[in-house]
Amino acid sequence: MRLGNWLTARRVDLLLAVAATVAAGSGLASWAVGTGWARWLTVMHALAGLSLLALAPAKLRGSVRTGLKRRRATRWLSMLLGTLVAATVVLGVLHATGLWHGVGYWSALWTHVLLAALLAPLLVWHIVSRPGRPKAADLDRRALIGGGIALAAAGAVYWIQQLTVGDNRRFTGSHEIASFNPSKMPTTMWLNDQSPRVAASDWDLTVAGEPVTLESLGARATPVPAVLDCTGGWWSRQSWDAVPLAELMPSVDAPTLEVTSVTGYSRLFPARDAANLYLAVGYGGEPLRRGHGSPARLVAPGRRGFWWVKWVSSIDPVDRPWWLQFPFPLE
Repeated sequence: MRLGNWLTARRVDLLLAVAATVAAGSGLASWAVGTGWARWLTVMHALAGLSLLALAPAKLRGSVRTGLKRRRATRWLSMLLGTLVAATVVLGVLHATGLWHGVGYWSALWTHVLLAALLAPLLVWHIVSRPGRPKAADLDRRALIGGGIALAAAGAVYWIQQLTVGDNRRFTGSHEIASFNPSKMPTTMWLNDQSPRVAASDWDLTVAGEPVTLESLGARATPVPAVLDCTGGWWSRQSWDAVPLAELMPSVDAPTLEVTSVTGYSRLFPARDAANLYLAVGYGGEPLRRGHGSPARLVAPGRRGFWWVKWVSSIDPVDRPWWLQFPFPLE
């Protein structure tokens, strides 16, 4: 049975809008979460994205029927929308299966996210600009059955996809790279953050307003095995030479800790998590490399890579709530 013969254009548009919304929401959530329940967000994201592909033939069939009636600009925008949807889903599949990781800093996952961001306004335009816009009433029995068929097809493709994936993939969807081999670990950075050249002799660090020397940190550091799970789509387990923040600031009256880099990049953490946050000066018995946060970086087990602040210059108790910040850093 062809969905395009059975579902009206409005029903197809509504199912596409639902699938795209679920894909975007679950994708952003799974990108941010570093704990075990991110697995379900990752699965939801994959099924929603593959459902878009399952619905694409029905959408294409309807578009061919009505395409000649549209203005040229509208046709080109519709073609761009379709191309972006296909490219976004294909890049997601390439990342998930490990068939292509990207080129340099431009990973397949980051390109997937970028195209999805470009896709969002086009999708809104497509739904709003149509004369017969989908309505809640279109989500009827026939639409639900059609959506179920698309979801079942997506589930079958996802199951086949999982059979092709090796055992190095984490529950976040990231692939393992260079565990316990720091020299091979990537040196990616968040958005426009840049790697500064900070000599150890010129480095200044304050914790709760008090200066802390690199030598004292090295003397107190102990091995802390922890996984760095980057939003670029890779993870790496290293033995970090680190000191718990709870030892550096044993008494904290404020509810929040602000960890700041010499670049100005910063994140807020609950003060109660100080025992599970670490300041690292090395890994595997050797000093950190500059691209990995030398001379000191934060190690935050159970959190994604953008929480692991590099080139730490200060750690301060603050009175504002830790959650009063953007989910993803904007700097």
